[in-house]
Amino acid sequence: MEERVGLWLHGLLQRLAPDGHAAAAAELPASAAALWFRGFGGDPGLAVQPGAARSSAHHRALLQRMAGSGARAAPAWVDSRSLRLPASIARFPDAALNRDLYVWLCALAAADAHCHGAWIRRSQQATLRVLDTYPALRPRWVRLRDAELALRLPPHALPPAQREREAAIRQALLRPGSVQALPAAPRPAQPLLLWLHPEPPRLHEPPPGADAKTPTPSAGAAADADSLRRPARRAQQEPRGPGLFQPRAEAILSLADHAAIALQADDEPGDPAAADDLDELALAAGARAAQLRLQLDLAPPPDDDVAGRDVVLLPEWDHRRRCLVDARCRVHEQPQPRLAALAFPRHLDATRRRLRAQLALAAPPSARRRAQPDGDELDLDRLLQQRASGDLVERPYLDRRARRRDLSCLLLADLSLSTDAAADGKRRIIEVIRDGLLLFAETLAAGHERFALYGFSSRGRHDVRWHPLKRFAQSYDGAARARVAAIEPGCYTRLGAALRMAARELRDEASRERLLLLLSDGKPNDNDAYEGRHGIEDTRQAFLEARRAGLRPFCITVDREAGDYLPYLFGRHHYALVRNAAELPLRLSLLYAQLVRR
Repeated sequence: MEERVGLWLHGLLQRLAPDGHAAAAAELPASAAALWFRGFGGDPGLAVQPGAARSSAHHRALLQRMAGSGARAAPAWVDSRSLRLPASIARFPDAALNRDLYVWLCALAAADAHCHGAWIRRSQQATLRVLDTYPALRPRWVRLRDAELALRLPPHALPPAQREREAAIRQALLRPGSVQALPAAPRPAQPLLLWLHPEPPRLHEPPPGADAKTPTPSAGAAADADSLRRPARRAQQEPRGPGLFQPRAEAILSLADHAAIALQADDEPGDPAAADDLDELALAAGARAAQLRLQLDLAPPPDDDVAGRDVVLLPEWDHRRRCLVDARCRVHEQPQPRLAALAFPRHLDATRRRLRAQLALAAPPSARRRAQPDGDELDLDRLLQQRASGDLVERPYLDRRARRRDLSCLLLADLSLSTDAAADGKRRIIEVIRDGLLLFAETLAAGHERFALYGFSSRGRHDVRWHPLKRFAQSYDGAARARVAAIEPGCYTRLGAALRMAARELRDEASRERLLLLLSDGKPNDNDAYEGRHGIEDTRQAFLEARRAGLRPFCITVDREAGDYLPYLFGRHHYALVRNAAELPLRLSLLYAQLVRR
């Protein structure tokens, strides 16, 4: 009976003091928000990702305290890597207003980069800057402001120590620029989602040019909704004894040491002990807890002698210092394996015939030269004219020769471990890439095009692996076909170093036009500080370097989230997204035909 009464009372309090308006909630439109943020002039190198809600010790109404509502908020903030927006907004009873708040926060975050001072002054400056630059947003701002003021506790309902602060915030909302300082108070003010976070969590980054000490999450994990950034603090781990039971060494598969992690048997997602409900994560730097290190790829084979191979030192872009760091990356060229000649796979014969027919339409027209001493056929018009005039027939042949494009194409394939994922229900992405490379090479070889094929992967900046599958000077034969069919995924994706190495190879070509095709399945990443903003900025810089060198770089990707970052990396007209990875073999050669027609 007591339990029923308690549940009924809790339900009643939840209805009287709800924690937001769940029925009108708006989910974070990450792709659209990235477009809004960049359209308003925000830093295009910043990703848009969800931010975690955290508890606030502000004063709440009695019903809110009894119902346990209104204690958590998720204000937006900007750090050096991303714009963090609430994963969901249910602040207002109108769903359109909740969605409008995302638009306003994107505009405010873009303007905030040009403002300075304390939070109250900076927020007012950013508000005025947005309203002056984009007058069409003023009606939206007025609706959001009025709805926010209606939901906030009025000053007379707050303790005396809080009233002056709330009055100043309301005045700043109604007349931006009129408040110069926020009055002091023993407790924080009520959360204000219309402005950015007053004390955003700090992002701990390694110093410029340094590698991270622990691996970072994969690019795919960073985009998930559960990868919410939370504030963290450093905690000293308490020393512990060996315990009653000792861990068995044979039970540890591939760890340097066991991890001193305390888990409860009933910890499950959604449990109060789960990380989603924690406001702050404590990071221990103890002797044993810091020894757990997970690597994405497996150990190299015993015959993987990197030190004995040809090494090329390449620079890398440091976006914080805005300069190239010379000789930062070591690119190791892998020797071409000696493999038996391989025939073209039968399951691709029909697609090859179709591609050859389509690419023949894109071939340059034949050149016809008259008055040749020998050639393909007699020039009947010239022959009849000379006989009618009684002249001696000389050089009576026509020579029809197909014109060749003055073009060299280098296709660079991403061979990272992420290509081991499933492309469809039957094949992996690496298998689709193999078929695409084989069809691409067959169609270009049939058209006597000049091309080269390379692959790449990496394990940190000191071990960027460069796989020559077919060089420009090599003919495409069964041995080259076997090298393409033997590629396997491994390691990470250091795109900047790979692009610079490809540009280095392509710059030596004497062709008038030089095309660099990049085939990748995701963002740049590596097992050091290359993850996130550093990798994106370095890749963008390498792409710009290739363009300045007179090359035509173009990216082809199967990453469904590529629309969020590829426009910044390569520009609007220098990439193509293949949403169905199984269509890559056919689309690759057709995209080449479209590019060479330009």
